[in-house]
Amino acid sequence: MLFKNKVNYSALTQYSSEMTTKKNNYTLLNKKYALKNQTVLLGDSITDFFNYYELFFDFCKSSGQAVYNRGISGDTTDRLLERLYDNVLSIEPKNIVLLIGTNDIGRGLPLSMTLENVEKIITDTKKACPDVNFIVEAVYPINENMRDKFEKRSNKKIKEMNNEFIKLCEKHNCIWLDFTDKLKDKDGNLKEELTYDGLHVNVQAYEIIAENVIPLLK
Repeated sequence: MLFKNKVNYSALTQYSSEMTTKKNNYTLLNKKYALKNQTVLLGDSITDFFNYYELFFDFCKSSGQAVYNRGISGDTTDRLLERLYDNVLSIEPKNIVLLIGTNDIGRGLPLSMTLENVEKIITDTKKACPDVNFIVEAVYPINENMRDKFEKRSNKKIKEMNNEFIKLCEKHNCIWLDFTDKLKDKDGNLKEELTYDGLHVNVQAYEIIAENVIPLLK
């Protein structure tokens, strides 16, 4: 599928120098140090900021696996797709935990474009690593009361995206992981006690995330 304004969308998701440096760092780490058949956390800032060392310590100790964080703050599905091989598939992970999509909404990318990118991420991964345990997380809600009134994200748009992600997981035999009910208040917003800006989460939320992700890892 071609998008008439794809060049404009590409400009909206252009990497900063910091993001490019992080991408290049991950590539170098994979080439020199990372092992195959480990667990990779893949996504945007919510993954990037994950306190994974402490929260996955017991899993690493019991499984003998390393957990590699390959999140980049601000990432979108199109840019993640571009770095997928060098940052992830080159080390043939045993588990991949993907959380991506909120920045696509924030930058105004059409849902159809996001879905095409995510499907390509899944199919490229399955082709390169046919035995991978691929877990796709539901995009977390935001707290609309804490976000700027001009915020493009909304919980309605996030729900629409998640509903389509479910279909992709069913189509491509991925594990769909949705524990967002544990993150929401009675109005469907991200709980205030789990966030500091209405979008990003704190360690109390990361505890909930780890508790739900770890049992699905192989």
